[in-house]
Amino acid sequence: MGEWIVDFQGRNHSTAIKLNFLWQQGNIFIMDNHRAALWCWVESLKDADRLNLFHVDRHFDALFSAQDHSHFPHDRFEHFSISEYLECGYDNDFFAVTPLFRWDNYLGLFIEKYRERIENWAFATHGKGTAPQSIPFAAYEPWEFPAALGELKGSWIFNLDLDYFFGRMSDGQMGRLFTNAYIEDWGSGLRKAIDDGVIQVLTISLSPECAAGWGGAEGALAALTQGLGLEFSLPE
Repeated sequence: MGEWIVDFQGRNHSTAIKLNFLWQQGNIFIMDNHRAALWCWVESLKDADRLNLFHVDRHFDALFSAQDHSHFPHDRFEHFSISEYLECGYDNDFFAVTPLFRWDNYLGLFIEKYRERIENWAFATHGKGTAPQSIPFAAYEPWEFPAALGELKGSWIFNLDLDYFFGRMSDGQMGRLFTNAYIEDWGSGLRKAIDDGVIQVLTISLSPECAAGWGGAEGALAALTQGLGLEFSLPE
């Protein structure tokens, strides 16, 4: 059975700093935005000497600033509770407290702190946001999936944002780019990789602001969890 690490707060706006829920079953984590993903990866980092990371998202999420990094709590970070992680921040000239871990920089901070522990990096994006500058990475296109999931070797952190399955339509609105069957096949591929011990931890983000709202994101999630064989839905 799964458990709520952060209780569901409702179908609210996430922005870059709010987390409306975090749910876990085994090594699968589901959240509304990916700012908590780094916290979810820590146990895998403790247990493995060498890992690989695959990031699938409309955006790179790899923004990095020296100011953010200077406030990284290196000494106690790997023992943080989720509350300590989410509350971690610093004062600046614009806000009383700037949250350290945000939806656009958590991966940039991860790269800076843990890149010596990651053997291979892979990205599948729509080219949005800030690409990582300090690491080499393999780039994947949509038509390479889900077959590419079956070709992974070694031990992987897999970070999937459902906004990857969405894009801007001709009328300017956000809409689904891929069918339920395609997304369900993704789920099946991820399930096999998890069962084979290739994916050590899977983090899934709904990103409703970037995925045709909560309804659009939850529809894509339903197709993914069908393939994963995972029973999960948000409360009404």
